[in-house]
Amino acid sequence: MRQEYVNSLMAKGYRQEFEKEPYIFIRKREKECFVVLLLEQEITGEILMKKRMQLESIMKEQGFLYVFQLCIICREHAMFSQALLDLVEETPNVWLFAEDQRRMYRYEHQPMEFDGLCQLFETISLQRKSRILGISKDTFPYITVTLILLNVLCFVIPVLTGHYDEWLDAGMNSRFLVVEERQVYRLFTHMFLHGSWSHLLNNMMVLGVLGVYLEPVLGRMKYLLIYSLAGITGGLCSIVFQTSSIGSVGASGAIFGLSGAMLALTLFWKGKIPGISPRRVIIMCIASLYSGFTTINVDNAAHIGGLLAGFLLAIITNKFRSKST
Repeated sequence: MRQEYVNSLMAKGYRQEFEKEPYIFIRKREKECFVVLLLEQEITGEILMKKRMQLESIMKEQGFLYVFQLCIICREHAMFSQALLDLVEETPNVWLFAEDQRRMYRYEHQPMEFDGLCQLFETISLQRKSRILGISKDTFPYITVTLILLNVLCFVIPVLTGHYDEWLDAGMNSRFLVVEERQVYRLFTHMFLHGSWSHLLNNMMVLGVLGVYLEPVLGRMKYLLIYSLAGITGGLCSIVFQTSSIGSVGASGAIFGLSGAMLALTLFWKGKIPGISPRRVIIMCIASLYSGFTTINVDNAAHIGGLLAGFLLAIITNKFRSKST
């Protein structure tokens, strides 16, 4: 993937003028020049600023009045280290590129464009994507779309065939059926059943929004793991605190798990999800929980259980990944 970027730089007129430092690309134009450092390894802010001062001195000795510089750091995945995020926070003109997503991360205090390079990179055929959501062939939320389709089908099919009540009875979550009758599978099946069109629509809209942001960042398998385990945990909390003999259905426990995962990422891995601040996620979680407590027939225990499970699972899985990479 990096070679495609090198080729696009060369096509625009950039040249590698330093044999011992092939990662430095320079484009000269009258009295100004543009310098791009394309790195595959992390670098400290001190070293980067020192290198920039050296390059600026060299270019001005050649007669250039204006020297513009940008550093692009390419990493294998978007789970950037804290040191790298600190660099972006403290040092101007630094972009991050995640090869697994083929996506350029330009944080809000960094330039959104530099010598037309962002637009140039985004026109590469293998990186066709939305500039806002960063969706490409590799980052498309396939798991999220599949989950939405399954939920829709599990509602539409029984409604159309006239077996809606039978499906609910067969798959809903209930303390008696799970504990006494040992029908443990209901902790999973209840996540794909819904009580009404509005119940289904509300859940799927939230799932779609969260999935677009989280699935590319977490990775498909980790995303699916958090979704499933949070939903099951929410189901367990539901039967522990269940005060009614009526069973419960819905994907909200699993969806709250995704909200918890997003909260963990924004709190402890700052910048992992560009454009999303911890404050926004906290407000979203509080508003969602408040809505549940002020509405009748809502399984709040499942919501809280799913939220806490997603929060903890995101921390555990990302800590494990950090140590193993």
